[in-house]
Amino acid sequence: MEKTPFFKTDCPSCGAPVEAYSATAVTLVCGHCHSMLVARSGKGRSGYFVANSGRDSALLEDFSPLQIGTRGVFDDRKFTLIGRLQVHYDVGAWNEWYVLFDDGQTGWLSEVGDLYAMTCLLAQKRRRGPKNFKSVKVGSSSLIFNGQTFIASDVRTIHYRNTDAQGELPFNLSGNQATGEVCDWRRGNLFLTLDYSTFPMDSYFGRIVSLDSLKLENKRSDDEIRESAGRLKGEILSENCPHCGAPVHWPSGVTSFLLCQSCGSSLNTTKDTVALMKANAQRKEQENLFTLSIGTKGRLNDTEYLIIGAVRFAEISSYNQNQSEYWTEYLLYNTQQGFAWLIESGKRWRLSETLHTWPDFDSSGNPAGEMLIDHYRGRVEAAAGAFYWKVKQGDLLHYKEYSGKKSYGRNVILCSEQSKDEIVWSKSIPVSYRQMRKAFGLSFDTKEMLSYWLKGENRNVGSRDNVARIIAMLILIIVNLPAWLSPHLRSPVGIVGMDMDF
Repeated sequence: MEKTPFFKTDCPSCGAPVEAYSATAVTLVCGHCHSMLVARSGKGRSGYFVANSGRDSALLEDFSPLQIGTRGVFDDRKFTLIGRLQVHYDVGAWNEWYVLFDDGQTGWLSEVGDLYAMTCLLAQKRRRGPKNFKSVKVGSSSLIFNGQTFIASDVRTIHYRNTDAQGELPFNLSGNQATGEVCDWRRGNLFLTLDYSTFPMDSYFGRIVSLDSLKLENKRSDDEIRESAGRLKGEILSENCPHCGAPVHWPSGVTSFLLCQSCGSSLNTTKDTVALMKANAQRKEQENLFTLSIGTKGRLNDTEYLIIGAVRFAEISSYNQNQSEYWTEYLLYNTQQGFAWLIESGKRWRLSETLHTWPDFDSSGNPAGEMLIDHYRGRVEAAAGAFYWKVKQGDLLHYKEYSGKKSYGRNVILCSEQSKDEIVWSKSIPVSYRQMRKAFGLSFDTKEMLSYWLKGENRNVGSRDNVARIIAMLILIIVNLPAWLSPHLRSPVGIVGMDMDF
């Protein structure tokens, strides 16, 4: 399958573009001058670097299709994006776009990973909230607003700086950094934010929206998004080569050793070579854990996706901490459609998307009319690639899975995923192994094809599918014919002893 460069940077020695096709890459070699670059984590005046050492993920930068000047329509009212504030929290960041409607009113379009919410500041400030910020519990705290019950979905301490602002904003950002305490509340597709850092507290109310529903114009192009989302950051430093005196240049915190362009001398820029080699070995090891390679493109449901991240989870049971069950989640990205998740568990695959509209809940807090299927915890074992938040080894999440047959259709699974700060609802549908082979080039698996032929992955099959099954069965027979004709297997004992575990 076609692969797309995941990270890009400029060679510090000759300025030529250098591309990495693996998000787990630590060492890059310039194809023009053969300088050797090493990506590492660190802090500098330019902020955090995209590539990080060890088993943590990278943080995807500036993946948004939005920009100042983008126009759209919300509730039959035309608007323009006139400002942006990037809000940071402990493991990530999101965009708050300042909206000016043509009628003179203003609002905010929040862009949090794969969710967008259009809200407006309520004129009446709330003098009372659920006790105080620290008392709000994700998934369990509730409040009554406009006669409806809302559930706490996100509780964060946030930070923003004047350097994170663009365009026009309705407040002063003269200080170096400001801190706030905010809670988001959900009901259906309704969205309420309470800002506990003000008194009386500011309230923002609106709903979750899709980009398609906003009829956006003047968005960023695919090329503009790819260029900004995958570029390594680093301040360019310069020194003279101690051997020949020629100037050499490198990005601060990105390069640990390089070759002098003039004399070819190997130069060290840090003392972390051993640690970096260890980190590189870790990344290579964890990259081999994944069936699908980061940077691979594939088409599912008529949408072309790029695999930009992968997380391996271990299932943690309450009675056995030494778990043995694992699954993998791949983050899929399309520059205009946004994000989706591909879940791999054994040979089974599911395509998952975050719910814009939460289900209705019964008195026990479960989706009304749906049956609980499973309840478990998952711990991050390894993460590779980039995400819209920072995935860390050891992160622990709580999952509840429900049948979504009544509300969403057959074979749909509803799932709540809860951390200490956030709860997200998603729905997923099965993806056949045949679809995966076609979309991402998975290898031909004779056992899987025989299982498909015997059981059928799609009950509504036509004549073409029947022909495909017959062909698959014939191939299986031809491939295994030499083994079946062996003297050992011609005996009754040999036939009884065949492995029929499909």
